[in-house]
Amino acid sequence: MSALLERLENSGPADAYAELRQRARKALMSHGFPDLKTEAWKYTSLRVLDKRDFSGGFTAGEAPSLPFEADLIRVSALDQGLPSLPDGLSLEPMPASALAELEYGGREDAFAWFNLARLSTAWRLRIERPLERPLVLCVDTGAEFAGDWHPRLHIQLAEGASATLIDLQQDQGSGLMNLVQDIDLAAGSQLEHVIERQGHESAIVARTNVEVGKDASYRARLLDLGGRLHRQDLRIHLNDAGAHGEIDGLGLIDSKQHVDVHTCIDHRVGHTTSREAFRMLADGTGVGVFNGRIHIARGADDSHSDLNTANLLLSDSARINTKPELEIYAEDVTASHGATIGQLDEDAVFYLRSRGVPLDQAASLLKRGFARLPVDAVADEAVHDWLGETLDRRL
Repeated sequence: MSALLERLENSGPADAYAELRQRARKALMSHGFPDLKTEAWKYTSLRVLDKRDFSGGFTAGEAPSLPFEADLIRVSALDQGLPSLPDGLSLEPMPASALAELEYGGREDAFAWFNLARLSTAWRLRIERPLERPLVLCVDTGAEFAGDWHPRLHIQLAEGASATLIDLQQDQGSGLMNLVQDIDLAAGSQLEHVIERQGHESAIVARTNVEVGKDASYRARLLDLGGRLHRQDLRIHLNDAGAHGEIDGLGLIDSKQHVDVHTCIDHRVGHTTSREAFRMLADGTGVGVFNGRIHIARGADDSHSDLNTANLLLSDSARINTKPELEIYAEDVTASHGATIGQLDEDAVFYLRSRGVPLDQAASLLKRGFARLPVDAVADEAVHDWLGETLDRRL
């Protein structure tokens, strides 16, 4: 990690974020980056980062072409000017004072500190009312990208607002994308958050922290279609009665790819609900990691949660490490969890072949059926169809 630590020697411009960067730099130098002895990273080696110097610059990719109408924010192009947005949406730089009280943990949170230490501009996106069409946040890098990039967004939904937010993360380079998002849902607001991630050779480290208020609802649909090294931390905090958190996820991993997903749904008060279902398919020499945690705090009575993960190994060399966790400190709750790891059902393959379906098509049909969980959960019909076609092309 010496090349990344050398990046800290550049203290950046003498702007309003300078003091914040300096504090984060000291914290990161004190803690260091995680290694295999760090519990939250014990299945994810960062050796691939050791072999790179990150001396290259940043290049953006191509603007996405989507088969439905949407409002688009290209995060990679914000420094060149703000996009035109409809009524009810606003985007502006965050003042440094709004980040001054931020605190993270030790080595396990090193990339969050790194984001602050290399921060250029933090952006605040406000959603004031129900949006009529999807909002697309595009975080993309071009083929020449070989440096490090640290976008940061704070997304706020006002009381009663609702939106379908598509988080499009596309990499074509060989650098490091280190993304941090904070999301606040005010009372009665609703957010369907679709994260669609496709990687090349870059490492993509993403951290999403969600605060859910009274009678508000956050629903994540995560599709990670594989990359050289991907890490997603998704933490949902249910802070008031009636709050709901939900995650439907999929990881597709092929040879020389590594996808690590850590989630936590935290029931801080009672009368809250959550659900999580996550699936992984690993082929070739691919490695998948899933760690899902449900935490029901003391006094959070009458909370209800369910966590389930199912996984398919498609080759003898593929590997998946999966771990669902329940921590319950309250009374009068319902909570369940389960995990399975297996291979394609030979009886189902035989059935399809007996009806004239070639072996490769039979395997593809079964994989698509297994993988469609997060796609079928998407409420917006146009977004649902687009994700389904994306998944079908991949499988």
